[in-house]
Amino acid sequence: MKQGIRIFEKEIEKIERNFNIFEVDVSKFCDKVIGRKSLSDAQKIDSMLRLDATLYMYLGSTSTKTLRDETRKKSRIIYRAIKRIDKALGDSFLSHQDKT
Repeated sequence: MKQGIRIFEKEIEKIERNFNIFEVDVSKFCDKVIGRKSLSDAQKIDSMLRLDATLYMYLGSTSTKTLRDETRKKSRIIYRAIKRIDKALGDSFLSHQDKT
């Protein structure tokens, strides 16, 4: 595993350890990922999608509307960041989210 990937693995693990949807700075994370020249575009997208999956992993059937809305907002930030790397993929994620 490359050094760049390990750094983001640790960052995601830190987010998972002390998860609070209102404290997760998704924009900062995505900017760090995008700015990392040692990662391929696919690795960058994978890192951001792992964070997206983590956000949704903490939702349950008893989650409040506020928690669901906050997760959705943060997910849109991730999809817009992905769009900066791969426009078609980012647009696809945003389009599918709008349908739900």
